Amino acid sequence: MTTHRLLIATLVVTAAACSSSNSGGAGGSGSGGKSSASGGTTSSGGRSGTGGSSASGGSTATGGSGPGGQSSTGGVTGLGGSTATGGKTSSQSGGASGSGGGPVDAGVDGGAGKGGAAAGGNTGGGGSGIDGGGAGNGGAAAPSAGCGKTDGAKTLTTGGSSVSGALATSTRLKTTAGHEYIIDIPADYDPTHPYRLIFSWYQAYGSDTGNANGLYPANNGPNFDATNYAYFGLHREATAAKQPAIFVAPAGSGDLPWDYTRDSALFDELLALVDSNLCIDDSRVFTTGFSYGAMMSYGLSNGRASKLRAAVTMAPAQFGQNTGTTPIAYMSTTGMTDGRCVWGDANSGGEGCVIQHAKVNGCTIPATIPDVTNGSKKYVCYDFEGCKAGYPVKVCRFDGAHTPSAVDDGTNGGDDGLKAFIPPLAWQFISQF
Repeated sequence: MTTHRLLIATLVVTAAACSSSNSGGAGGSGSGGKSSASGGTTSSGGRSGTGGSSASGGSTATGGSGPGGQSSTGGVTGLGGSTATGGKTSSQSGGASGSGGGPVDAGVDGGAGKGGAAAGGNTGGGGSGIDGGGAGNGGAAAPSAGCGKTDGAKTLTTGGSSVSGALATSTRLKTTAGHEYIIDIPADYDPTHPYRLIFSWYQAYGSDTGNANGLYPANNGPNFDATNYAYFGLHREATAAKQPAIFVAPAGSGDLPWDYTRDSALFDELLALVDSNLCIDDSRVFTTGFSYGAMMSYGLSNGRASKLRAAVTMAPAQFGQNTGTTPIAYMSTTGMTDGRCVWGDANSGGEGCVIQHAKVNGCTIPATIPDVTNGSKKYVCYDFEGCKAGYPVKVCRFDGAHTPSAVDDGTNGGDDGLKAFIPPLAWQFISQF
């Protein structure tokens, strides 16, 4: 059995505790790969403003489609990066397509191209009345058992309570086994529409309340509130894209909240609970988290890959189940001066996590993964080439420390819940499925 003592020993070896003290918690490509650097500008087709993210505007990749209808081996789709107030818009339109090593993009790398059906998909046939297209881009949904239950949301949330400082759509609940969690259900929830389900795991010394409130880093930057940064900013991005999702923020135990053996069972319990009451797309379940929460998500991306479509980990280190063999789409971010969850090498830290998934997904492993220049206040993202269709692997490295909310505009640095560059990238990675 895994204990907190063993977890702490693991963390010391891999990531120097890999925790946060906050209470609320370039270059060229390698062999055949694609990279893109940030520059504080947005691609045409995006929307600029005070830190607002932009819509994707690049061309789609070539290649066959897999589960989810997209290919990981095609070109780069340009995405307008988050810009600071007064940021100028570039005339560059998206990213180039193709199957070879793409150019360095002056905006934000948008990842793999989208395939299959457009957002919303096609409606299902037959008499069930269930929207067969789901929320995703590419491929029909796999409606859960809760689809069609008109009283499912009421049944699930009866007895729950509001969360102070959180969105009105967030509710604090407990399972029959007494496990606390917060769930966020769209205000206009449609029991016939299969939604994406996103699990959000908080950092050490954090809380489910802080996750729902958007409180990271606590009292250390602007726009860390529920509107701008609930569930690491993904709620904001999903809302802006008009593709609302259901979010679950489990509550852990103590300052070092996650025990993989215990909490992978909690994941199973919560997934089953949501699946039976709400209408979700069983083929589009995701996990994300920061620091200790990233380690939990990484563990799940190995041990629960068959239940997940993709994982987005911010400052991960190897933790829990590290020997998965089932392909899963995977994205990771690491600050290059992060002394807690270090980048490491091929056997530990963030580098080990991303290479492990790249190998499982059949990607080409480059001799080196593009890095950023120290002091540049920029980031660079790299999309692995040759991955199995439908299972891309993406890594973003930035000039910064242990944070999920860096502002990488080449000038200011720091943290900002609205201007952080990771949420738009993370949402784009998730929403391609």
